[in-house]
Amino acid sequence: MPGTSASHMIFFIASMIVATAVAGIFVTTVINLAGDIREAADDEAKQFNTQVTIINDPSAMPYNDTCSTLVLYVKNIGSNILGSNTVTILINGTYFTRDNMTFRLLDGATEWGKEVVLEITLTNITLATGDHSLKLIVQGKESVVFKFKI
Repeated sequence: MPGTSASHMIFFIASMIVATAVAGIFVTTVINLAGDIREAADDEAKQFNTQVTIINDPSAMPYNDTCSTLVLYVKNIGSNILGSNTVTILINGTYFTRDNMTFRLLDGATEWGKEVVLEITLTNITLATGDHSLKLIVQGKESVVFKFKI
């Protein structure tokens, strides 16, 4: 029966090697999953810290049909400092290029930080009387939909 003990020993060693390999795969998978969750949480935190709101009165928008301009007031209510070059605007589904926008920080601010209002003047814009929809996107992520009347 010495041959049986040797074969049992070989099977035992082989099963230990397989169990170690499987455990290593599980550990690697868990570490990768934890890293992915951490990255997703960081992205969500950045998204949460990037928040804006349009503070215009939707029933009294500053639109000048003679000069074809519309003025928006956008307040940074998040904690991130934003850049005006990250703003994208769609009105009634129409994209406005930066050539048709001017930006000005209000109250002497030098950067668009928390609680700072950015004045955006859209030029070469023609709006008919009635209801309109504006979508403002900041940093390609945070978006605000704003319905207003002219």
